[in-house]
Amino acid sequence: MMNKPRLASGRLCTGCMACHDSCRHGAIRVIQKNGFACVDVDAGKCVGCGLCEGACPIVSPVAKNSLAEAHVYGGWATSEAVRLDGASGGAFTGLAHSFFRAHGGEPVAVVGAALAGNRVRHVVVEREEDLHLLANSKYIQSDTAGIYRAVSDRLRQGWWVLFSGCPCQVAALYAFLGRHREGARLLTAEVVCHGVASPEALDLHLAHYHSPRIYSFRDKHTGTQDWKFSQCTTIEIDGKPCKLQRKSDVFYAIYSGWMLDRRSCSNCRYSSIHRVADITLADFWGLDVPDFYKQGVSLIMANNAKADSFVRQADGVYVFEESLAKAVNGNPHLFTGFKFIQWHPMALMPGLMKRVLPARLRLAILANRMPHKLFWAFFKVATMLHVKASRRRLLRQARHDKDLERLLTYVNRRG
Repeated sequence: MMNKPRLASGRLCTGCMACHDSCRHGAIRVIQKNGFACVDVDAGKCVGCGLCEGACPIVSPVAKNSLAEAHVYGGWATSEAVRLDGASGGAFTGLAHSFFRAHGGEPVAVVGAALAGNRVRHVVVEREEDLHLLANSKYIQSDTAGIYRAVSDRLRQGWWVLFSGCPCQVAALYAFLGRHREGARLLTAEVVCHGVASPEALDLHLAHYHSPRIYSFRDKHTGTQDWKFSQCTTIEIDGKPCKLQRKSDVFYAIYSGWMLDRRSCSNCRYSSIHRVADITLADFWGLDVPDFYKQGVSLIMANNAKADSFVRQADGVYVFEESLAKAVNGNPHLFTGFKFIQWHPMALMPGLMKRVLPARLRLAILANRMPHKLFWAFFKVATMLHVKASRRRLLRQARHDKDLERLLTYVNRRG
């Protein structure tokens, strides 16, 4: 009997599905475990080729970018409509439009996460007018099974491809492509990920409101257009879209409590100042901005020369140079991904807790309702202290790393 291949452990597996896409013998199937997509290997079908081990970015780590070529920008989409559709400054969609226009007349594909049927799945967009499908944030894990093969096939056929996703998904694409990852026709963009919630978080949210569907996880079209207050869901209630208030939004209460996150998100290998993708995108928290910025400001990190050239020439975004110091103050997942919440009983034993706790009590704990929030607070405070210590280590490291010091202390030259 053939031994099973060595893949990422349950603690570190990100559910990227690169191993599934790499298997040519049907030995790896997708299963559901505690609400997340996982893989199961049929040892009887496995021929020991090792392709899945090579495609697993945890078992076969991929190279990260050097800080020597990195540049930090703030910015937003030049189109106001695109900016309003985006979670912060609409930078990704603006860059995607620029990617299409930069390669006009040639086959172009933009790959990203789309929301449909209350689930998120990575899809390939081949028409510029369909980019709206990829706009805005989606806070539950996307289904990526099959997407790496789709990207590889298009690259072999001479397509230009812009691939976006969480850092672990970009790492998975690079591991899947192997030595072909450096192709000039591939550009990657990652979001600064705070962890992905189980689709069950959304299911519990919709059930609480007796809603059949979610329209958006963030919305700047209704109510205030201030991007800092856009973090609340818009769902269907009584046949109409309803934008909830953040204080009563069950999904965000669960999401911000981290207890339904994938366990690997508390041990993230990619929440590092050395980034995986060509471009890193996030909300640019921490900026002192005038009213004009209220529609949203994106953090845009160009992590290598290819990315920096593209960002500077992109006609779909306006950018200004900024310091990394401001970015790390508002985005701790730029330098650490460790969370103590992984030791909370709800996260440590999710299956058991679901079986033994009454549904109403379990929801109250997951949504951090008092008095259950008091116990959760110990894990939150411990994580906050860890973040502060990690930030101090980063600043000390900058004293001995000229490239890091340059990024942290860059003098702003905003026009």
